[in-house]
Amino acid sequence: MPVQLVNFRGTTLTDDTAKAVESLDRKVTESGWKLLILGPVPGSEDHNLKSLVPAGREIHLSLERNGDLDTQNILNALWGYAIPLGFTPQRRYPVPGEGDLVFHFYGPWRPLMDRLFAEGRGHLVWPSLCCASLVDVQRWQGDKTVERFIQAQLHRTGHNCGPVDGVIGPRTARAIEALGLPRADLKAVQGHLQGLQDNPPTLIERRTGSVQLPGQKFTLGATGGLKVTRTKTGAALVIDGPGRLVIDVGG
Repeated sequence: MPVQLVNFRGTTLTDDTAKAVESLDRKVTESGWKLLILGPVPGSEDHNLKSLVPAGREIHLSLERNGDLDTQNILNALWGYAIPLGFTPQRRYPVPGEGDLVFHFYGPWRPLMDRLFAEGRGHLVWPSLCCASLVDVQRWQGDKTVERFIQAQLHRTGHNCGPVDGVIGPRTARAIEALGLPRADLKAVQGHLQGLQDNPPTLIERRTGSVQLPGQKFTLGATGGLKVTRTKTGAALVIDGPGRLVIDVGG
């Protein structure tokens, strides 16, 4: 910490995002595709506190193979390769249209998002994600940089302190104290968190789960390492790795 930005084929990415793109490149090449990196274009990262572009966690991708111009076929293949490697498409479904080639690599910030969603605070997910990613690479241009950095890194180390809003409330204070640090000395807390190293990723073993929606009309779709089967009251899940589950309820 902090995370370093690298120049990767003309785009500015975090090191872990660049490594994920390299893995994606190897995967698609083995299957006869060529990976195309289309952006973001230089300059699009300037002065935007609600974008992952300046944080190096957004990339625009496409595929090419033997003159195949079928947009839907290309998009299906791209999602199939990218999502299991940790990329999240900007669009909800693999349907051609604006933004269909935009992907984000959340890296260590996925647990932050999951915690806020689980608390019913989905409206705070994107600003917290962008803020955490920006302070991580020292590109945050808003206020309360030290406080926001501390909150972001607390999430990174497994402490749920709520949204990354720069307010040192009770949850943030308890998380700081759990590290054995004085909450009044924010500079000391910042220095401690800067010196920590991420835990190495662990391999994901197959897991199963379920979604219960009795009496509800719903549609669902799964991509990547998720497989889903409808049941009488919901759906059964098999999880072999990173993926995406989309459930639309009602209608």
